[in-house]
Amino acid sequence: MKIVIVNSLYTPHIIGGAEISTQILAETLASVADVHVLTLGGHGRAEGVREERIGGVTVHRMPHGSLYWIGDSKRRGVLMRTARRLTDLYNPRMNEAVRERLAAIKPDLIHTQNLSGFGAGIWTAAAGLNVPIVHTLRDYSLLSPVSSPIKNPLLARMYAMTTSGYSRHVSAVVGISSHILKRHTGAGLFPAAAPKVIPNAVEGGIAASEKDFDRRPLRIGYFGRIEPEKGVRELIEAAMSLPPDVVERIVVCGEGSLRAKLADDCREDARFVFPGKVKPAEARRLMGEADVSFVPSVWEEPFGRVIIESYQVGTPVYATDVGGIPDAVYDPEEFLFPPGSAAAIRAKILSYHSLPGEEKRRIQAACLKHCRGFTQAALLDRHLDLYDQTLAGSEYTPVKTAVGQVH
Repeated sequence: MKIVIVNSLYTPHIIGGAEISTQILAETLASVADVHVLTLGGHGRAEGVREERIGGVTVHRMPHGSLYWIGDSKRRGVLMRTARRLTDLYNPRMNEAVRERLAAIKPDLIHTQNLSGFGAGIWTAAAGLNVPIVHTLRDYSLLSPVSSPIKNPLLARMYAMTTSGYSRHVSAVVGISSHILKRHTGAGLFPAAAPKVIPNAVEGGIAASEKDFDRRPLRIGYFGRIEPEKGVRELIEAAMSLPPDVVERIVVCGEGSLRAKLADDCREDARFVFPGKVKPAEARRLMGEADVSFVPSVWEEPFGRVIIESYQVGTPVYATDVGGIPDAVYDPEEFLFPPGSAAAIRAKILSYHSLPGEEKRRIQAACLKHCRGFTQAALLDRHLDLYDQTLAGSEYTPVKTAVGQVH
C-alpha cells in the first residue's frame, strides 16, 4: 500500500508535538507500507520540490506559497499571522502543486495532518484524483485563523464555514482525543467522514524509576512551556503555600514568556528550580526523579503527551479537566482537577502526600500499564484497521499477513 501523509512541517523542522507525532506515524507506517510525506520548505518556487529519504520515508519538500514560511522562527505580529492563515482559505497555486505531486506519486490513500500553509483546499485537489482521504486533527487551526486557544468567535465561525465545505471530501476523520474530535464535528466540519479517536503514540521505553514511596516530602515536576495558558503560576502559588515537610522540591522545566518573572518571584524559596529547556533525555531523568508531576493547563490542550511521558518513567500525574487531557489521564476521577485553581492544586498535593507508600506503589504500576495504550504498536494497529475500513469501498483491497503487515 502506498500512503501519502501531508503535514505543514516535517523533521528536522519541528515546532511542537504535531511534527513529532507526524514523524512517528510516518516511520511506524513505513514498516508495512510505502510512505511519502508532502511538506513545506522555506525555499522558493524556482527550486521546485526537494526529495529526500528520512527514516524509511520519502519526503517531498514543496516551496511554500504563503506570505512567509511557517517554519520561519521570526516572531510575526497577529495581523501578519492572521493574513497568512486567511490565504489558506483559497490558494489555487498550492492546490495545483499538490494535485500534480499526488498524480505523480499515485497513492492508494492520503492522510492529511496539520494543513497550515497548504490550506484545506488541497482536499478538493486530492478528491479529484479519486483517492480516499483521512484527516487527523492535531490542533484547532481549521476552526480559527487567530490562535490555537479559540478566540474571536465571529471570525472563527466564518473561517470554519469555509473549511467545512472543503471537509466534505474527507472519508474519515481522526481526533487525537475525543474532545478535539467533538469540537470539530460539533462545528459542522467533516459531515460525511467516519469519526475515530486514535491517541498519539509517545516514544520512550516504559520502565519504572526508583522511588522511595515511604518518604513524605514531595518532589514535584512541571514539564512544558511556561506561558499563562499553561497554568504554571497557579502551580507555583499552590506549592509555595505548603511547608517543606510537604513539598521538598519543585522543578519547573521549560521556557516561555513567564519563566523570568516566575523565577524571580521564587528567588527567596530555594525549593524552586528552573532548569530551562533541556534535552529529552534530561527531561526524562528529571521526570523520573519527581514523586508526582502536574499538568495545570487552563486552555484546551488537544492531547496530553507530557502525561504519557511521565507515566513511562513511573511518575503519576495530576492534570486539569480540560480539552483532550482527560483521555490521557489514568483514573480521571482522582487525578483531574478544575483549571485555573491554585486551591485545587494545593488539595491534590496534600492528597498525594497523605497516601501510604503501598498505595503510591500501586498507582505507579497502574500508570505504567496505562501508558502501554499509547505505543507505536498500538498506533500501527489502529491506523491499519482504519485504512482497511476506509479503503473497503475502493478498488484496492489490503491483505493483512499474520503479523498485521499490509501488502
